[in-house]
Amino acid sequence: MLVRRESGDPFRILVVTILSQSCTDIAALKAYRTLEDRIGVTAGALAKADVKEISESIRFAGLHRQKSRALRQLARLVSQEYSGEISQILQKPVEAARVELQGLPKVGPKTADVLLSIYGKPTISVDTHVERVSKRLGLTGPKAKYDQIRCDLMRLFNPDDYSKVPLLFMAHGRKYCKAIRPLCTECPVRQFCPYPANGVND
Repeated sequence: MLVRRESGDPFRILVVTILSQSCTDIAALKAYRTLEDRIGVTAGALAKADVKEISESIRFAGLHRQKSRALRQLARLVSQEYSGEISQILQKPVEAARVELQGLPKVGPKTADVLLSIYGKPTISVDTHVERVSKRLGLTGPKAKYDQIRCDLMRLFNPDDYSKVPLLFMAHGRKYCKAIRPLCTECPVRQFCPYPANGVND
């Protein structure tokens, strides 16, 4: 995953995770590096930066205007409320940390779970691949939303394996369990899969 390739403190990883929303890893990484070169990826630097300058720096990433405003808002809040560091949030119990992280600009459940997982917290992030594969395999309900899918998967897997689940499901979703024309006849877990009998449609 993109965020695993970027070194730095939790704030930097949070920024690159936000940049990766609605765009490719390559584009997000290019935006992150340009932002680092031009402004610096710290709460203090981004809090003082002009929104247009941030936007221009991250223009490679999708929704760059929206993200530029969110990043400066995030940086200002972190500077004011957390003295520029969010590591203190990660020291809290996982559910309390999830709630607090989601109170930050542009941080939803998935972004919070990605960050927490990187720092060894027992949680599972759910992207489109994880959702699709989970529903087709019948591991969660066909109409389940993010938090329900997360909880269902966490009940099925050992906490030591939580960080591996999104990676494995993502790989399976990209190679076999595709959104359109899934390769069911080639799928290595076809014998255990109820799809399409579970009622999930493309």
